[in-house]
Amino acid sequence: MKLLIGLSLIGVLAGCNSVNSDLQAPKEKFNFITVKAEQSPTLADPKVNVLFVVDNSGSMKGYQDKLSQNMAYFSKKFFANARINYRIGVVPVYDSKYLNDQTVYKSGVRKMNALGELVALKGVAVNDKQNQVFITRETHNPAHVLQQTVAIGVQWGPEAEESFSPVLAVADDKINAEKNQGFYEKDAYLAVIFLSDADDVTPGLSGEEFYQRLVELKGGDRSKIIIAAALPNLNSTDDDCKTDGRGPLQAFPALLAKSGALYADLCSGNFGADLAKFGQYLVQRVGSQQIQLPFTPDITTLVVTYGTAESAEADRVVLSAGNNGYFFDADTNKVLISAELQVGRIPGGVVFVKAAPANLGNYKNGRLIEL
Repeated sequence: MKLLIGLSLIGVLAGCNSVNSDLQAPKEKFNFITVKAEQSPTLADPKVNVLFVVDNSGSMKGYQDKLSQNMAYFSKKFFANARINYRIGVVPVYDSKYLNDQTVYKSGVRKMNALGELVALKGVAVNDKQNQVFITRETHNPAHVLQQTVAIGVQWGPEAEESFSPVLAVADDKINAEKNQGFYEKDAYLAVIFLSDADDVTPGLSGEEFYQRLVELKGGDRSKIIIAAALPNLNSTDDDCKTDGRGPLQAFPALLAKSGALYADLCSGNFGADLAKFGQYLVQRVGSQQIQLPFTPDITTLVVTYGTAESAEADRVVLSAGNNGYFFDADTNKVLISAELQVGRIPGGVVFVKAAPANLGNYKNGRLIEL
């Protein structure tokens, strides 16, 4: 995407031999006046809750292994942006039919996870919280912990996979506070990444309705919901890449179509590249921020800095214009913070914009003399 950095000032051109110059008004004289104008609303580090919804039925062992083995591709892209304030959790699918089933079958008693309860993290460092259920920026080696945690293991069942109901349960106030240590944040982006070989069968909830429920959680702001899904290819002839039952035929395709979700083919040998796209897409959606300026700036005086809210300008990091810093969009009068911003994270850091307003009142009819 190319953005215009700068402000074009076009004067009125006189037609050749059509106007008598002796009859024209003299050019106006003016002095440029610089006014210091700082943007009061500043941008803190963007927040995102990333939820991996992993099918834990018996047929998923190979798929979970594949996800774990390729997770480094996702991590390399996602964790590269130091400013994103993330929480990453993993929740298993749910089967309400068998949750409280105490019947002793030949294979034993069916063990089901509680609805919406995040699994405990695996591979955490000894000096990290051992009972933590989600990854944060304070987690040591988050890429390793994520790789270990997504391989949640399989069990006997479920047979009727509900992938949608656990997501809604994660956002429930009671479950969030009592079970998930406050993982879900109402003011954050919500990114949901599904891994399943079966369609969702949440009672009374279609793919379109599920997506609408997620949007409602964010006050109707669709931009705050990001969906991705890793599903098997229904047309695959690979014996190692099969669907459970009839596969994701209705609910998941409807969700993907409604939400504009990203899709990864679990039967593809390029699965790692697809996960990398997931990570990059998340960074682009969450890390690209906008600051709406309440005035038209003289872009030659535009200064964008990053530091704590109380810091002096001289102590902040100066951001450069371009892919690794910021862009100015003259059409919308916005400063766009690049998702590929290459700066170290500053705890509690915010972005400041300072510029002198352009004195556009003096730019008329081309009759200008700069002093």
